[in-house]
Amino acid sequence: MDFLAIDAVFRYGAVTGLVLFAVLLLRDHRASWPGRLGIATAFCTAAYLVCSVSDNDWVELILRPACIANGVLVWLFGLSLFEDRFRPQRWHWGLLIFVLIRGYWDIVMSSLGGPLLPWFLNSTHQIVVIGAGLHLGWIAWRGRADDLIESRRRFRLLFIAFLAVMMLVVAAYELRIGEARPLQELQLLQAFAIWFVVVALLVRAGRLSADAMFFPVRRTDTSPEKGETPPSAAAQIVRRDVAALEAWISKREGLFVPSLTIGGLANEVKIPEHRLRRLINQELDFRNFNDFLNQYRIEEAKERLRDPELARLPILTIAMDLGYGSIGPFNRAFKEREGMTPSTYRLGSGELEAPEPA
Repeated sequence: MDFLAIDAVFRYGAVTGLVLFAVLLLRDHRASWPGRLGIATAFCTAAYLVCSVSDNDWVELILRPACIANGVLVWLFGLSLFEDRFRPQRWHWGLLIFVLIRGYWDIVMSSLGGPLLPWFLNSTHQIVVIGAGLHLGWIAWRGRADDLIESRRRFRLLFIAFLAVMMLVVAAYELRIGEARPLQELQLLQAFAIWFVVVALLVRAGRLSADAMFFPVRRTDTSPEKGETPPSAAAQIVRRDVAALEAWISKREGLFVPSLTIGGLANEVKIPEHRLRRLINQELDFRNFNDFLNQYRIEEAKERLRDPELARLPILTIAMDLGYGSIGPFNRAFKEREGMTPSTYRLGSGELEAPEPA
């Protein structure tokens, strides 16, 4: 059986698919971080597929940076899929730079006759990639209960299962490269696994729905105009559900219950959980239950931080009163929405409310 020929079909089929996937993202999602990271990941994965089997020194030299960066970029792209407000931070770029420097050090030093890395640093790239994969799997599992996009909730479980297999295949392939010529069977399995993922991504990216890739999209107002036909029974149910949820929100107290889950909220407002998930996602335009809670909790926090009578109240007390178990999640949620920490917001609240000079 000619494993190399079959490998070439899947490998270069995956390369072609990755380039097409990058073009689709460039066309539709180039303005968003998930789109940008997806484009970079697609090109780097295509480079990895080529340089991992190439014997041409020039090809390897040109594609080497993309091959080295691929594992970290796959991790960042996965984070952007599962965390709706994800933006790469400085430490993310720092990790990417570290991986690139580590990957190039021995190559450059060998040609210049300089010092090589110690033996215990030789496998740091694989360790970083495996650690990133484990972290991504944990992120996918952790956010499943609060995810309001049903298709993405199902996708999380498939992603975790496939990620575990993929990590084993790639890690085994990389370690085998370090020792000797990789087994043809293992090389074929790696090419097929990546090809399978690429086909799945292309099918999803090619759908007509703007939200097919789980990327955040702007929704247009779909409220009925005057003179339209009366709403259907389903639309009337949605309106009743929205009214019940808005009445619960207006009471405020329920929003600040610690460890509130969407199942607990469903019991409070007497709406089936699956219907409540769809309602918060499609009618209120939230993609995550925690994002829904944080929207109202942070608004309340801003009011309390601006209140002169509460100027001496510790921020931790405000966070606990609003349902946060500790100061860390509160600070992160506040900074995501306001671009500053609660303490900075409190210090500048006088300036925020000060009238402009005539």
